[in-house]
Amino acid sequence: MHFPSPPSPDYDFRPPEDWSEFTEVVSLAYGGYDHSPEHRATAAELLEPKRSLLACTAGRPCATLAGYSLDMTLPGTGPRPVLGLGYIAVSPAHRRRGLMRELIRRTLADLHTTRAEPVAVLNSTEPDIYGRFGFGAASHAVSLAIPVEARELTEMPAGDGPPLTLEVASPAESEAAVAAVCRAGLAERPGTLRREGAWLRRSLADPPADRGGAGRLLCMLATDGTAVRGYALYRLTAGWTRSYPRFTVSVRELCATDPAAYAFLWRALLDVDLGGTVVAEARPVDDPVLALLADPRSAAPTVRDQLYARAVDVDRALAGRGYAAEAELVLEVSDPLCPWNEGRWRLITGPAGADCVRTHAAADLALTARELGAVLLGGGSFAQLALAGRVTELRPGAVRAATVAFRHDPAPYCPVVF
Repeated sequence: MHFPSPPSPDYDFRPPEDWSEFTEVVSLAYGGYDHSPEHRATAAELLEPKRSLLACTAGRPCATLAGYSLDMTLPGTGPRPVLGLGYIAVSPAHRRRGLMRELIRRTLADLHTTRAEPVAVLNSTEPDIYGRFGFGAASHAVSLAIPVEARELTEMPAGDGPPLTLEVASPAESEAAVAAVCRAGLAERPGTLRREGAWLRRSLADPPADRGGAGRLLCMLATDGTAVRGYALYRLTAGWTRSYPRFTVSVRELCATDPAAYAFLWRALLDVDLGGTVVAEARPVDDPVLALLADPRSAAPTVRDQLYARAVDVDRALAGRGYAAEAELVLEVSDPLCPWNEGRWRLITGPAGADCVRTHAAADLALTARELGAVLLGGGSFAQLALAGRVTELRPGAVRAATVAFRHDPAPYCPVVF
């Protein structure tokens, strides 16, 4: 793996004082578009200066990296600390000088030295950027566009307890209910984030300048009279076909505590007055709606990469998650950006947890940090990576054993872009 030379001494690196030091670099890197005042205020509130980093020249910022202290569900565990990386940007005049690599290298080295979070995660604007830094595509999402003629659902789950009723409110009015539903499902799906305070408010934010011509954000609540069992955040965009209303129903989020509430919310979205196509840009790849739809083909499901993950320290990252089966594997890891991870690691998984230590034993599998990141959340497949030539099997049967042990059901998914 080739990396550019380290940045010249003309650059220095330091934490930002506040969000204002990010704005010009981020705007230039993303085409000169300026975010709305509401967006900037939220970004400023979420920024953690001590966990973030700037590259500067002549005292002016020219590259940025924001670090976020997050709690994310890992396979077989509840939420665990991970470091989220965002706003990794380089000013156009300073590209191709190794600044992005240096910002990431310094951040990972600090996590290793301080024994802080063992896993780093990020969202990528382009899929080929972060593989060279050891980040693998750890979760995927599916986009759906359900036309009017494909609204029919298969038999609806009956569920237990009192019948469900629908309420529609503003996101602000629904904040407590949304938070409760999120907490209830936090431990089920890897990649899910604990959202409280500013992170929750950001999920419910609806700046008028960011609506793109659509109506305001609305919140459906599925309630049984005692508790809210699910919510859907959605908006409508006006559209007409031969004088008939065919408004697009855009689903930002949908989450429920049980199958009956989940199906109830989808039925309600598909029956919205004036509604035409129901669009969901990012749903889990194993979303139950694909089994609920009588005609899932017409929803044109399209899979794309979503969350990227990286092991900061191989031993802590692998020992900190659960596994689906008992296994004993020796992994030979290549990781030039984080040389402390280079070498062979013996991973032993079992009902009581996992143990990962250095070893001189013969390796069973050889892979890079990128492939390890792809399987960290239980979504990637060793078998698929081996067939693609990205994992080398050195002991017969090792690929199969690793595939079974690492995979998680349900699939990882993160509804939050940070």
